[in-house]
Amino acid sequence: MHVLGILFRLAYKAVKYCVILAICVEVFSFFLISLSNYVIYGTMYEGTKYVYDPYSLFHSDHYPRGTYYTDPPEGMGTIRTWMFGGSTMRGSTISDNRTIPSFLARRLERDLEDAHFTVTNFGIDSFNSLMETKLLQKELISGSAPQVIVFYDGANDCAYFSQYRSPDAHFGYRKVKALIESGRDSFLGRLKPLNAYIQASYTKELYDKILQIFFSVEMDHEVIKRFVDEEERRYDYLARISESLGSRFLLFWQPILWVETGEVDPEVLAQEHDHLFQSGSFETMRDNFRLVYDALYERLKDKEYFVDFRNVLCSRTEPVYNPDGVHLTDRGREMVAEAMAVVLAERLDDMWEQAMPDPVVETAQSDPLTLTSEPPHGGSPAGVEVQ
Repeated sequence: MHVLGILFRLAYKAVKYCVILAICVEVFSFFLISLSNYVIYGTMYEGTKYVYDPYSLFHSDHYPRGTYYTDPPEGMGTIRTWMFGGSTMRGSTISDNRTIPSFLARRLERDLEDAHFTVTNFGIDSFNSLMETKLLQKELISGSAPQVIVFYDGANDCAYFSQYRSPDAHFGYRKVKALIESGRDSFLGRLKPLNAYIQASYTKELYDKILQIFFSVEMDHEVIKRFVDEEERRYDYLARISESLGSRFLLFWQPILWVETGEVDPEVLAQEHDHLFQSGSFETMRDNFRLVYDALYERLKDKEYFVDFRNVLCSRTEPVYNPDGVHLTDRGREMVAEAMAVVLAERLDDMWEQAMPDPVVETAQSDPLTLTSEPPHGGSPAGVEVQ
């Protein structure tokens, strides 16, 4: 009995200290994750407040986000435009009138005198193409299809694949997967809530971020090949379903600071290279981004719906990236919108007469779908060639 008592006390102490250690690691992970969120997003939270949605899993509390300069005048034909993306589309700003959709609506309203674009901002923080596809499905079920469907992608698709190393990766991937599957497939068995908590813990989140930042993606690995295949099939499906509904689908492959290949003003580049994420500590993370970004670009570049915006900000005369190298300043979002307006005007010329309430007689002096490629100030959109 004396020996059993000793063994019991030893086992009790071992369990106690393991629990204490686990709690300490979780608390440490919580503070580290919160600090990283504050550095990147300016808040302890990643993204805005989310609410559950049966179609898209979740979306932002205020959805869709308001868009300025987009109320249709009475009696004027309208081209409805839906814009999907992550936080870069939604806009990392408190002002609804400083987002890409609002800047785009303002530019189109200014240059297209006889037509009107109604632009809707369906951007949701943390969304990648997988989640955006679900959200588009929800909106198509809820109402009639628009004339134009825009996806603005790249960063989150690269980020979540690098983080989870799965072709099915998205925000909250591990948490949702654990909650659904842990009842039968885990060692904890019927203690499903406990296992789900472990998978949703800050410790696990920290592990995933460490994987993203410090461990290289293997280009020849079967998982990344599956990922690229699925991305291609997804975008091809979106193009087909859009066409079947009488809509145009366009995919803008978004700019990211460390994937740019064009020439940038050295002084501007020097200011942006002072950012934390341009330091040597994050070299592997940047390499992972570039590798996945380039793999997707090579697969998609010849698609009719694909628009390469990799170097669209290279003509900047001031810093346009936030410290994370992905989110943009007001001027950066404005430059992207200016370049989008040029592309839309070029590609949607045949939609012009369809949107007009009355027949229009074209004259040599008036071409309503001709936009200049020079924005009013701060540099011009680069990397987009309009014939």
